[in-house]
Amino acid sequence: MNFHFTKIDKFLIVIQIILLAGIAGSFLDFGLISVFFSLSMPLIFVLSCMAALYLVLFKKYYFSLIGIVLFLFSFNFFYQFSKIDIDKTTNTVSLMTYNVRAYEHSVSKNIGAHASVSIAQFVDSISPDILILQESDYKRGRKITNYPYHFLGYRESIGKSLLEIYSKYEIIDKGYIDFPDTRNNAIYADIKIDEDTIRVYNLHLQSYVINRYIANTSYDNYNFWYNLNNVISKQIEQATLVKTHALKSNKKFIISGDFNATQFSKPYRLLKTGLNDSFISKGNGLGTTFSLKNYPLRLDYFLSHEQINILSHDNFDLNLSDHEPICVYFTIK
Repeated sequence: MNFHFTKIDKFLIVIQIILLAGIAGSFLDFGLISVFFSLSMPLIFVLSCMAALYLVLFKKYYFSLIGIVLFLFSFNFFYQFSKIDIDKTTNTVSLMTYNVRAYEHSVSKNIGAHASVSIAQFVDSISPDILILQESDYKRGRKITNYPYHFLGYRESIGKSLLEIYSKYEIIDKGYIDFPDTRNNAIYADIKIDEDTIRVYNLHLQSYVINRYIANTSYDNYNFWYNLNNVISKQIEQATLVKTHALKSNKKFIISGDFNATQFSKPYRLLKTGLNDSFISKGNGLGTTFSLKNYPLRLDYFLSHEQINILSHDNFDLNLSDHEPICVYFTIK
């Protein structure tokens, strides 16, 4: 069988091969290559879909099949259609996770420098049963009064980024998971809900060096990717600590918070293995929780034990922090 390919055909086939390599890179550790793919997969996915469509239109069926298979395999990670209205029964529990960036960051100039009032109003409007916050502020956190139980992970001498857990249900135990050589950390709380007790982990994995300042600043390419590789190495170490801690607890648990890692990264895979991702189960749309110059990334997650039944997953577009919140409704089996 003879094939005749133009330069465009060859280029588009290469794009599909790159997507295949990117998917493999999310499962295997290729060092800097995996770092690159973990961040660029949304763009590569779109280009691959366009390439497959082009090859179909021009009757390059054998090679367009590569793109179609990859599309069907990976589409679930990018986009969901499972948005449904649920009946919020007495057994339904809701959890919201939100990186509020100390209540001092607002993407919208119309809101002003401090977004604390708007964030508080939004949280009150949803009124989740469990609220977990990353990069919070101790003084402002103490003003959240409509939750009878709370765990403010504030330790003045430790110098860690502040994490908080608020609950309408009794917190019967709590603790810290300190990550070495960083301000990032994780906390957990055992929450008694009727006859069940679940453990909720609130984590803030190592932060990327990518931010809006760097995105607009010249930066040495090698150092940039090398630094990213170091960040993901730390995230892998931190994710392993949290997952090991959770599995040893012998409890029904939820791991949620700001992972600072995409769904194509090894840290996410380590945490996700054996658990349910609320966005994949019940999400809708792209699930974007962080936008870098309009480039969509999903960095915030709700992962749950098999005996946590996910009912719905909601994303929001508030522009009150650099991250966006998610809210998940669930029941306990």
